[in-house]
Parts: sequence; C-alpha cells; structure tokens
Amino acid sequence: MAYARGVFATTFLGHQGWLVRTDRACVLIDPLLREEFGDLHALEYRVFPPRVITAEAFPPVDALLLSHEHDDHFDIPSLARLDRKIPIHLSARSSSAARDLLATMGFTVHPWVPGVPARIGDLEALPFAGDHVTVNCGDEWDTLPYLVRSTEGHGSLFSMVDIPITQQHVEWAAEKAARPGLVTWTNNALDWSHMADYLRDRTEGTQQAFLGMGTGHKLITTLWGTPAAMLTCAGGFAFHGDKAWLNERVFCVDTEAVCAMMAKVYKKEKFVSAIPGQTFVMQAGKLKAIEPSTPFLTTAPRDTWPSRDRLSTGAAPDYAPATGQRALAAGELGRLAARLDELAASLVGGTLFKSLCSLLASELPDRAPTFAIVVRSGDDRHVFAYAPTRCAFERSTADGAADRAAASYLAGFTCWASDLLAVLDGALGPIALTYGRARLWNALPKRFNFDLFGELYRVSHPLRLPAAYARTYDRAWRAVAATVPSIQAAAR
Repeated sequence: MAYARGVFATTFLGHQGWLVRTDRACVLIDPLLREEFGDLHALEYRVFPPRVITAEAFPPVDALLLSHEHDDHFDIPSLARLDRKIPIHLSARSSSAARDLLATMGFTVHPWVPGVPARIGDLEALPFAGDHVTVNCGDEWDTLPYLVRSTEGHGSLFSMVDIPITQQHVEWAAEKAARPGLVTWTNNALDWSHMADYLRDRTEGTQQAFLGMGTGHKLITTLWGTPAAMLTCAGGFAFHGDKAWLNERVFCVDTEAVCAMMAKVYKKEKFVSAIPGQTFVMQAGKLKAIEPSTPFLTTAPRDTWPSRDRLSTGAAPDYAPATGQRALAAGELGRLAARLDELAASLVGGTLFKSLCSLLASELPDRAPTFAIVVRSGDDRHVFAYAPTRCAFERSTADGAADRAAASYLAGFTCWASDLLAVLDGALGPIALTYGRARLWNALPKRFNFDLFGELYRVSHPLRLPAAYARTYDRAWRAVAATVPSIQAAAR
C-alpha cells in the first residue's frame, strides 16, 4: 500500500520488529521474517501471535536498522531473505563477528553510532545509548534505543528496545522531536520459577507491568509531552513441540490488560497491545488511524493462537540438552574443567563473588559456603565446586557427591555438560540454558545473589568472544544458504 505525502506509517511486524514508511522512504527495523526463530541457541520459538506473511506484497525497503545482535533482533535466516542491495545500519557497539557476517552475506554495513543520525530519504533514525553505569541493563551492551522521525514533522517512533528508560533518554528524544509520536513499551517480564524452587511464581506480573508502564508514561509526559499512542511489544514468542508446556509457565504479563488499565487511568490517551500487521498512521504529528492489517502482513485468527494462559504449576519435566549431545566425548570433561577455571578467574570482584564474601559462616552452618555446578554427561553427574581462594572450580570425586550437592552447598546449578561447554566456548549463548534446560538451588536467597546467568552472559558475550561467535554465525549462515531462501524484501 502506498501512502500519500505527509503520512508517517508504522507497521508492527511482531515481537520487536517494525516497518516505518512515508511516501519517500521505507525502513525495516529488527525484523523476524519467518515464524520460527531462535535456532542459533536452540530455543525453537515461534512468533506470537502467529502471522500470515504475503512475501510478494512486501514493500521495497530503503534501509535496515539492527539495534543489536541478540538473535531475536539479529535473526540470520530472516536477514538471508533480504535483498543484498538494502544497506544495513548495525549498532556500532555490536561485535566484529556480526559486522563481518553481514559483509560475508553480501550486505553493505554502516555503523549506527549512538548520537549520530542516519538519514534515509525523509526519515531520520537517531540511535541513543543505554545507561550501563547507574541502571542494570543486563547484557544489552550493544543495544541502541532509537528515535525514527519524519524530518518534516509528520510523526515519529521512539523505542527503548530492551533498555530501561531514563530521564536522559527522554531529554535526548525531546531535543529532536517537539512532541512524542508513537512510543513503544517493551514487555520482557518472564517467570523463571520453573527453574528454581526458591523463585516465587510471578502472579503479580500484569500489575507490575502496569505500574512500570505508568512510571515511564509519567516520565515521558512530564519531560516531553503526551504520546500519540503507547504501544506494548516484545515477548512475542511461544513454544511448540516438547517445549509447549512452557507456554503455561513463563509468560506472566497480559499486555492487553495492561493497556486497558492504562486507558482507564488516562481516558483521553491511546494504549495498544500491538499485534502483527497493525499499522499506525500519523499525519501532522497526530495519530489519524490504526489499520488492522496490511497487504503483506496480518495476524492469524485468534482461535489459532497457542494458549499462553498461566495454567500449569509444579515440577518441570526433565530436559534434553540444547546441543543434542548427552555425553561428553573423550577429553571434553578436561576441557570443561579448564573453561570453568577461566570462569572462576572472571568471577573475582564481580557481583556473585562479592555476595559470597558478604556472608557469615553462622548463616549456613551445615553447608559449604560456596556454590557448585553439577553437570550431566550420559548417566554420570560431575560436581565442580567454586573455590574462590584458589580461583578455581574443584571437582569432587567422592561417591554420591552429585546426590548430596543440593544439601551440601549454599547454592548450585545443574545442566548438561555439553551445553555448558558450548556456552563457555561461545558456540551457544547462555540463554540456551534457560527455559527448563537447567535447575538452580539457593539456601539463602535473601542474602546470596546467585546470579550465575549474569556472569555467564558476561564471559560468553560476542563482544568477549568475537572469534568464537564468528564461527557460530558462519555455521548458521551456511546452513541457511544451503536452502537458498527466496528474497522476501527487495531494495527500492
């Protein structure tokens, strides 16, 4: 569909993907162009709500913006479906592995530098940076929030992507756009209680999301003005097959309910739980229409959506390895031990290390004052206990050590040995160990911050292991290239 002069149209593609169009420019942002994604880390997601894409109706694209290289934004099979003539603006903070892969695929890559706008026709795409000093942004170091705006003032799209919003972000955006247009609100809240008994079910997720969105709304309206609309996005996936049980366990926020609660408080404003294909049409800085679908994208009928209602509780089922490898090969246990010692060195001075150093012996008289990693290999289980004074993980060879581990150590983590080795090698991201693929325990959850995942994200991030991720990306690209995917989006 072609838009007339003076129109700023934004189509929601699903999850955190967007297509921004005027009569002179078309910009694609973080697209997922197939229904299944997450292959890079063996996650087996499907886009939720499910969509119907009509590839031949997809509009010609002038540029692609990639906010960071997490694989729900940097999806290699989706990128393979793009015309190589489309220039890519990749976060300048992303790893050389991501940049080199795009060049290998045949794209022209431009660094998208925080604070430096990219001009595409009559659109300006200005990336910002996260506050990684005073706010916990997780492992989103290369993630760039952004403002895409019409240079003629017809409309704008402001997204924090996966970064917490701060006053500085709103002030930066307000310097470029006199008033807010479309403002996205990210829902990344998930319930991880299926992986650890000490974590509570997040039954209050929707209420917490409402309060968080209300706080962000107040910040935006106070410093910038009332948005033309606030659109909830992210969390746009579901599981299938033997992981379908997760649909009833991990999704703890009803974004439609959150938007209804916001609309009840702010009766004259627009809040939308976006669904794929919806197009938000702005003119002269105002929201003129919300089109339910486009010729190239629509949401599947609601009765075909997999249920994500929170119905299931109790113990999670046993889990298969992400690698598909149940037993370590000869020599791999020794290599895993060496990798764990490298992890031990990286822990010194970090949050987990300092949390251990803050405990009293009297707080856990019957347990070793440390944590253990228990890895499964075939029918065997091996215990590696963290020894901070030796800067190492010590393997326990005592009979029954794995059976006693949960009662012997302050905290612990259990997963398949092959999966942990792949993470430490940079062949998988730590997210591959989530969604039921690991179990944790913590005898002092109020005192000991057992954030082992945070440490794994830090030591196995593409920015720390660019050479390893270059190999991982190359394998993924070669697997896709062998299927010769059709071009789904052409250059203008």
